[in-house]
Amino acid sequence: MPERTSLDDLESAPHAEVFEDRSPRTVRLRLATDERVPEHRHPDSNVVLHLVDGALELTLGDEVYDLEPGDVVRFDGDQDISPHALENSTALVVFAPKTEF
Repeated sequence: MPERTSLDDLESAPHAEVFEDRSPRTVRLRLATDERVPEHRHPDSNVVLHLVDGALELTLGDEVYDLEPGDVVRFDGDQDISPHALENSTALVVFAPKTEF
């Protein structure tokens, strides 16, 4: 049976887990205007970030990307990552475990 929820129903901030068992780890990221997540890494994950609303400046390593609603970014989590909200923003972020072949 599918489990249905709304991003607005997820209460924790700035990160709200979508799945209780955190598998795959999926979070709703909500940032207020000018709020920034400090540089960090997710070395064991490939990351997908979908900007639902707002505007984000996403720093990946030495590069900066300006994101608009609807943008989807896929990247290796083993680099410095820092999202910065240019306006109130909501994103859905999925952390897919890296696998070896």
